[in-house]
Amino acid sequence: MRSLDAICETFTPGALEQGVPDAVLEAIERDLTARERQRLLLLLRTWLPGYDRLSQERREAILRGWRDSPVPLMRTGFQALRKAALSFSYLLPGRWAEIGYPGPHGVLPDAPAPRLQPIVASPGLELELECDVCVVGSGAGGGVAAAVLAQAGLDVVVLEAGGYWSERDFDGAEQTSLRRLYRGGGASATDDQGVSLVAGACLGGGTVVNYTTSFRTPDDVLAEWEELGFPSADLGPSLDAVCERIGVNTDHNRPSRRDEAMARGLAALGWHVDAMPRDVIGCEQGVICGSCGYGCPLGAKQSTLRTFLEDAAAAGARIVVGAKARRVYVEQGAAAGVDAGPVQVRARAVVAAAGAIETPALLLRSGLKNPNVGRGLRLHPATAVFGIFEEEIRPWEGTLQALYSDQLRFLDGGYGVKYETVPLHPALLSAALPWEEAAQHARLMADVPRLSLIAVIPRDSGAGRVRLDRDGEPIATYSLGDDDARRLAAGIDGAGRIMAAAGAQQIFTAHAHMQLWSDGFPPEAFRFGPGRGSLYSFHIMGSARMGASPETSAANPAGQTWDVRNLIIADGSAFPTACGVNPMVTIEAIARLNARQLAAKLG
Repeated sequence: MRSLDAICETFTPGALEQGVPDAVLEAIERDLTARERQRLLLLLRTWLPGYDRLSQERREAILRGWRDSPVPLMRTGFQALRKAALSFSYLLPGRWAEIGYPGPHGVLPDAPAPRLQPIVASPGLELELECDVCVVGSGAGGGVAAAVLAQAGLDVVVLEAGGYWSERDFDGAEQTSLRRLYRGGGASATDDQGVSLVAGACLGGGTVVNYTTSFRTPDDVLAEWEELGFPSADLGPSLDAVCERIGVNTDHNRPSRRDEAMARGLAALGWHVDAMPRDVIGCEQGVICGSCGYGCPLGAKQSTLRTFLEDAAAAGARIVVGAKARRVYVEQGAAAGVDAGPVQVRARAVVAAAGAIETPALLLRSGLKNPNVGRGLRLHPATAVFGIFEEEIRPWEGTLQALYSDQLRFLDGGYGVKYETVPLHPALLSAALPWEEAAQHARLMADVPRLSLIAVIPRDSGAGRVRLDRDGEPIATYSLGDDDARRLAAGIDGAGRIMAAAGAQQIFTAHAHMQLWSDGFPPEAFRFGPGRGSLYSFHIMGSARMGASPETSAANPAGQTWDVRNLIIADGSAFPTACGVNPMVTIEAIARLNARQLAAKLG
């Protein structure tokens, strides 16, 4: 605790009085796996003796030494501590007034009432269920699969590891929302901390926290997948059906000030810009909308909570929350149910839709031996370029994403980057901004009302892997390949040009070390690796891919695993490669297609 106190106080003086170290320690115990806790606590226990007795200047110099170290493990340690100290300093009340942030909007008095009544699992509740199909996960994949199967007349049980939170719980507060709605409380990352893994972990999964972005699978991607044994030709009707059910439109696209700044720069360069397709009905597009990544309190976002899970429940499906699936029961080579601790389900078939980190982990714990299970992980490892403007932006407000640009989407054939912008709230933003010293970071945070960003989202051709630690928890490993790094560098350069053309007074990247634009970025702005900068994955895909043969894929063209009959993949892990766009609609379409085939098979 002495080490943690001193480190937090060094990153943000006043953190100790604010209660930051205690909050960090609580999050370590609550959100990290045993392996992650052991590694971080070992670092704290062996932190430099007497560090707390040094001057602020000397302590900052030591932290910069870790940040700039040639040893990846030291840089990784710096990143983990930096993210924890800074994010909790702005997650907790106390600093909002000094950066001009008004705080969360709170629960709306007229928020819609809960529309689902799931069974709540608890350690003391022993629950044994029987059904035709057990669906693991309730997001874009599981929610759609459950609806299709239940509407086909099958008895369906949905298992969701997270809790049920409705519009009356969505208060816009980062502290409660990250803990309730996001995997690992928002702290999930690859094993080397190189890429933050941002994924939903609640009833409705990623559809609850998705920024409403609703792209169809690009035709060139479908053509590529077809050559890899994926049934692309059959996906069209499912894409049409899910887009209709979630109300995809461009009628709720009033640009935020972030969008306006990006569009101004794109127009000055003569670059592509277009309206973002979104799954919203009656969207506010103002102050409240900027917090919609923490759940839409209006019920305007057409997540599975308001669409497919309602359809499933209306058709008789039973939904259980707080039930993490540990393994699939396999009998005589076929799926026979799911072990979820206190919840035991016997079933004729199982749909794995827990997301591209947890689905391969479930398959591995269940004894699947196909070497492709867990391999082929794609992340769309995104970064950002920030700009500080003369005018007020208030980046936490406005439509989540109203515009996008595909100007550099085809840098190498079907591989390139997409430009978008997203709302910025203090906790996650503070952990992404460069840190040179406490005073410098505080000055950046004071400029937050005038700050905007352009997200650089690449379609990656390289791949990572999901494997298990000794406790059976997933470990994600991923390294940015040379081609992906080159395309990401081109995207960063382009985003800098957009910001400059938009009139930003100061432009910099999301690297750990401040990289400023001056008619271009310095070479260091295009270097990546553990601890060098902030990469984020909002799109996790490809770790149990569908394909033509067990030599090249984990599941067949109907989504059934090669190892186990009636065990169906129905989430982003089924992607043969990265899709290059927000994957929600594609996941929903794959889940619909695979679930319809399973329903026909079961009769």
